[in-house]
Amino acid sequence: MQVNLTSNEIPVPSLRIPHQTTGLTIAGILALPEYGNARLVGGAGGLDRKVTAAIALEPPHATWLRGGELVLSAGSGMNTENWRSFIEKLAASGAAGLVVVLGPYCHELPSEAIKITEPLGFPLIILPFTGELTTPVQAVNLAVCLARTATLRKEVETERQLIQIALDGAGIEEILRLLANRTGQALILEDRQFNLISASPSVEEEGLFNQVVSSNGTPVSLLKVMEEEGSLKRLRMDKMPLDTPERTILPILVGGEALGFLSSFGKGEEDSRLILENSCSAIAIELLKERGISETDQKMRRDFFRDLLFSHGNISPETLHRRATYLGYQLSSSYWAITVDFDSVPNEELLPDEVKRLASTLNSLLSFRQALVINQTQGATILYPVKESQPTVEKVKHLAETIRQKIAATMPEQTVSIGIGQLYHDLLSIPKSFREAQHAVKIGRALNGPNAVSCFAELGIYRMLLQFAQSQNPNEFFCEALDRLLEYDKQADKELVKTLAAFLECNGNLTETSEKLYIHRNTLKYRLERIRDITQIDLDDSENRLMLHLGLKMHRIINTLKD
Repeated sequence: MQVNLTSNEIPVPSLRIPHQTTGLTIAGILALPEYGNARLVGGAGGLDRKVTAAIALEPPHATWLRGGELVLSAGSGMNTENWRSFIEKLAASGAAGLVVVLGPYCHELPSEAIKITEPLGFPLIILPFTGELTTPVQAVNLAVCLARTATLRKEVETERQLIQIALDGAGIEEILRLLANRTGQALILEDRQFNLISASPSVEEEGLFNQVVSSNGTPVSLLKVMEEEGSLKRLRMDKMPLDTPERTILPILVGGEALGFLSSFGKGEEDSRLILENSCSAIAIELLKERGISETDQKMRRDFFRDLLFSHGNISPETLHRRATYLGYQLSSSYWAITVDFDSVPNEELLPDEVKRLASTLNSLLSFRQALVINQTQGATILYPVKESQPTVEKVKHLAETIRQKIAATMPEQTVSIGIGQLYHDLLSIPKSFREAQHAVKIGRALNGPNAVSCFAELGIYRMLLQFAQSQNPNEFFCEALDRLLEYDKQADKELVKTLAAFLECNGNLTETSEKLYIHRNTLKYRLERIRDITQIDLDDSENRLMLHLGLKMHRIINTLKD
């Protein structure tokens, strides 16, 4: 079969030279004016191959290549077998493609030479002879040079903006926002333990990006898979980038130490990888700045908040104001108070080793969120700062749930209950939020059992009852009838209070109540008659049921506060 400029042609998209790439592609080369008469006749699957240079080359020098070259050949003295061998060697050497100049030395290409390019995905182009090869070679090399210059300009501009971000003290969030815009990719920065530091864009996306953000870091289940596959070793020990179908992970290195990991999601721009690799140093500097707060400064901050939480009014507001100003805090600063309380040591102190492990887990998870961890005898208190983008209650609850899961993973022999106070826009109101977090832990544990997260703002009627329970004489809100039932149950070791509570929760429905208690309907009726006899109250009256229901809730809260 004879191949010429009018037969067996494969249409090529009319593409312009990409101005922001690390190298031109075959498709881009075919869009150059000097290649206006060129046609692709084989290997269309390789149109996206990168071209690093153009070179005029004839056999047997195909093995002299470094990769990425577009080879131009006049085909002098070639036969079918020569063409097959030449193309195979070029493809094996990493050449981008082959341009055959049809002219005095080569008038046609064997069909076998064209067919071999298809499975290789190796572009084969024909170009009419114009008297010399210098012009098409120079055109490609000039285009490569211009593309690299455009990429360099983009890198310089990115570096300039990164420097400005550092000078402005805008921080890691702004760096990731810039890089996400530059690369067209979603980015996530995690610490060395794969806890989330920052993400951009902040909106939730589909797939693994959403998984990592919603889990406040790479999920433990995925880390186990990475460990089994050996990819964790590649990142942590070998300090090498990791490419997966879902994301690319780059280690942030300083002096051979990995401070964290930058993940990119999606294809992005063609020079995205290079931009991110060149930006790792700027990210490392910010991480070092975050980590570089001196131990003395940390101790002063912890002491200040410890006094703020536990001084019980013994330190004057003026003194607290002065110390807050000295430490750089504004009085309008806002914090969420989160209490982490071990379930198994309600009246005992944690062992030193348990305190250390808890502190290590919390600090690892929260260090880059500027949160402050204050150790206590039965757990810890976390003060989580609110920045410009105020985290919602749902996000703080999600963080608390992540904390609970992390503790379960690092301290499997323990469980914790976590309480969240309300947000106040006043530094000196933190003690109020702290007390609310403590109450949320106790009431949540009483209502839902241990190993759960409770939010004070969602306690509903229990918040009102809590105020009564904290009064000087909370029992005055009890009705005498309920008091008699509680006393009878205590002396006789019966289950009448439990039966009454279930009856009220089921809105007086006998069938639902008996099923909930796993007792026969007649047994339930007998117990309800005993309750009526002892309390002298008609349980069919809705007002009476409301009074008893609130009384039982109050009783539960009072007992919880006594613990």
